[in-house]
Amino acid sequence: MSRKPIPSFDLNTFSGPFRAESDRACAVLGAALLDARLESLYDRRLRDCKQELLSGNGSLSTFSARIRIARALAWISEDVRYDLDKVREIRNEFAHNFDHELSFLTQSIADKCRTLRVAQVLIDANEHAASTPHCNLSATMIRTIGSMFEPPRQRFEVTVEMLAQHLDELPGDSFEYDGPNLREELWALGSRVDIKISATGTVGAVPPKAEGR
Repeated sequence: MSRKPIPSFDLNTFSGPFRAESDRACAVLGAALLDARLESLYDRRLRDCKQELLSGNGSLSTFSARIRIARALAWISEDVRYDLDKVREIRNEFAHNFDHELSFLTQSIADKCRTLRVAQVLIDANEHAASTPHCNLSATMIRTIGSMFEPPRQRFEVTVEMLAQHLDELPGDSFEYDGPNLREELWALGSRVDIKISATGTVGAVPPKAEGR
C-alpha cells in the first residue's frame, strides 16, 4: 500500500483546528489529537491484545510510551519522534502549571516551540527555493514567509496539523515505515510554495495546485 503525500495547505489562511481555544486548551487538545492518531496507528497494525496494551494500565496506554515504541519499531522517523515529544512536553507544561498567565509566549514554552522541526523544515525549504536564480521573490517577501511561523503558537499548530496528517496516512499493512520521511515531504511542500497577494494587500504563501486537477 503506497502512502499519499502530505497535502498542501494555504499558509495565508491556515489558523489551525483550535483557533478559538485558549493557549492552554490548544496545547492540551493538540497533544490529545496526536495521541489519538498514534493510538489509531497501533490499532491498525497490532494483531492481538490491542485492548490490553492500549487501555488502562497497558504498556501502550500513555502518549510517551506510544511515541517511544513507534520509534523503536521504525514506524516513525526521528524528526516525527522529536516533534511528538516536544508537543507532549508543551502539553505537560500547560497541564501541570496553574499560572493563569501561562501562554505560548512564556519563555520556556516559546523556546520549545522554536525547536519544532516541522515548521523549520517548511521555512528552510522555502528559503532555499527562493534563493534559486529563477525565483523573483524579494527579500521582504522571503522574510514574510518566515514570519508566518514566528509566533510560537503558529509553529505549534502547524506542527500538530502536519503530524496528524502524517500519522493518519501511515498504512496499516506494513510493520516498518519505508516511505519518504516527513522531512523529505515537507521540504518538497515548502519548495513549491509561491507568493499570493490578497485584495487587501496581505502577503501569503500558497502552494500551487497540482497539474491536471
